[in-house]
This record gives sequence, structure tokens and C-alpha cells, in this order.
Amino acid sequence: MKNRIIVLLIVMLTAGSPLFAQDHKTATSFKPVLEHRILAGFNFGATAPVGLPNTIRKINSYWSEFSPSLGYELSYRATSKWGAAIGVKLDYKGMQVKDEVMYFPTIITTKDGASFSGDFTGKNKTIVHNAYVTIPVSAVFTPNDRWRFNLGGYAAWLFSSSFYGSVHDGYIRNGGSTGEKIIIDEATFDFGKELRKFDIGLQGGAAYRVGKKLSVTGNLAWGLRPIFSDDFKGMDFPMYNIYLMLGVAYKI
Repeated sequence: MKNRIIVLLIVMLTAGSPLFAQDHKTATSFKPVLEHRILAGFNFGATAPVGLPNTIRKINSYWSEFSPSLGYELSYRATSKWGAAIGVKLDYKGMQVKDEVMYFPTIITTKDGASFSGDFTGKNKTIVHNAYVTIPVSAVFTPNDRWRFNLGGYAAWLFSSSFYGSVHDGYIRNGGSTGEKIIIDEATFDFGKELRKFDIGLQGGAAYRVGKKLSVTGNLAWGLRPIFSDDFKGMDFPMYNIYLMLGVAYKI
């Protein structure tokens, strides 16, 4: 029995040696290469808190704004499976949401020009549409001819900002939760100029090749820096850019 096992092992090793030799030949014959890609797609997601704060009592509706993404990526494949990539993208990130809030710290302006800072209770509509120049940096793993995975971080610079909305059917406690109660039929807010000019976060995704040079791709970017500074009084919780880009990549 022992002799049969030894013979079987010898046969298996002998049969498998051409495959090992072929894999070794593939690995040693690979030459590092630079790859260029054009990326295009749309961002879907939200500029939102991580977890719903207790001042937001109900989300009535949400939808994504028209948020295209267009960019270029340069990657370096050091081996047949591993490499690194850096890119530059024009990213629009936006959404609209309607909700109901209670004792929500904010700053609003009524139709007659009066401004109030305090805790609002009622209905709210917020519209966000911001544009960034984004620099993503990734480690890239290519297990086969079809799939390609990336994981890394990004830095982004805001060059166009829009964060505004309206409140209605409620009241505000001017100056704080114990302040004078003022009925609000309708008022507006505009915090576009208060947004930070720099964002940083994590990003990662996957691409699947559907043609000789064309791939479909998805990439999640999760901001780690709140879009407003810590001393901003228009929101009582930090908000982050959390968006998924779905699109295509074309290898040039």
C-alpha cells in the first residue's frame, strides 16, 4: 500500500510539472507596463451623517441629483497581478432630501429678510450639488483577464458648491431650545459658502472587462472629513460625502 502511494505521488508530480513550469514561465516573462484609462459614469449617494441623528424624525423622500464623473487614470502593473494607480477626476456629488425634524439647530431667513438662529421643528427640504477635482490613489489587484480590483484613498478640492433648501409648516425657538417660539410658514437657508474646500476619504471598487478595451466599473468613495467645520452652527451633526460611481472604463 505504501509503495502504491509513493508511485501515485510521483505520477502526480510528473504530470503537474509542465503546469508549474508554465506558471513560472508566465510569472518570469511578465514585463511591467503602464496602462492608461478614461473613466466616465455617474455618482449615486448622499452627503449625509453616518447614522440618523435624533433631531431628524422622518425621511419623506430622497433622490440623487444629476452627478456625472469623468476622469483619467494612470496605472503601473509591476507584476501580472499587482500594481498601483493614480488618477484625476471631475466629480459632481449631489442629492435632494425631504424630511421632518424636531429641535433641529439651524439658521434660516424668512421672506421679509428676518434671520433666525435656533432650534427648528417642522418640515425641511435640502438640495446639495457640489463639484470636486478628485485625486484617487489605489493599490490594484488583477486576478485574471476579466476582473480588476482597486483599494486606496482620495483627496478632493471643492471648486463649485451648492447647499441650500427651505423649511416650512413649523416653528423655531430663536436662540435655542428655550428661546422665543416663532411660527414659520416658510423660510430658506443657504450654506454653500460654508463648505470646506478640501475633502479626503477612502475609495475602492471593481471593474469587469466586457470588451477588448472596455470595462464596466463601480467605485465607492467614503469621505472621512465633515463637509462643514466643527464650529458651524447651521447643522448639529457632521455630514460626509458617501457616493458610489457606476460607469465604464476605456483602456487607451
